[in-house]
Amino acid sequence: MRRAFFVTLAMLAACTSAPTEDDEDTKAASPGATGANTAADVAALRGRPWVVPHLTPSAECPVTRAKHRPDPDLGDIWGNGSVGPVGLVDGVLDYVAPDRTGVWRDRGWGGMKVLWAVDPKVAAPVLVRGRQLDGTNEVRFEDPARPELVLDPSEDALPGGWRDYPSYTRLRAPGCYAYQVDTTEGTWTIVFRADGPIVS
Repeated sequence: MRRAFFVTLAMLAACTSAPTEDDEDTKAASPGATGANTAADVAALRGRPWVVPHLTPSAECPVTRAKHRPDPDLGDIWGNGSVGPVGLVDGVLDYVAPDRTGVWRDRGWGGMKVLWAVDPKVAAPVLVRGRQLDGTNEVRFEDPARPELVLDPSEDALPGGWRDYPSYTRLRAPGCYAYQVDTTEGTWTIVFRADGPIVS
């Protein structure tokens, strides 16, 4: 039942509707860093440099094409790593405009739901950051918008299967973007194109 609910959230990432008041549980569901060991792990991941270069504004966006589906209960996971986003359609994130009606708490950022999937073999925290490659805009997460997303698999240790974490990716402008995923096992990127904003 839990997986069916989160798969539904992933499919919503391709929709054009803004979040509603009923999304309060989703906004709070992304785990944060807890405990001294976890905090130290996350601090070490924050020190890693960006591995993806900037592009000129006229360059073609090198959208990540690789995807896999190791767990039938999830959709396609973008990239080949042990952590990745679910629900990007052809590597594109259609996001809604910054909200003026009070749905978003942080109204300076547009955004869209993105489900993250984590391999059950990953036991240490995961740090997700993002930035625009063909410009200077930031990527933020959740609501209120913050500059990073921390996934802590130790807080959701389920027997078997990939773990899933609903979240929001927050943007202010369309363009070519990259998520950088840092784990104790390595660092990789998922490049996507942001289309929008869709006026809700």
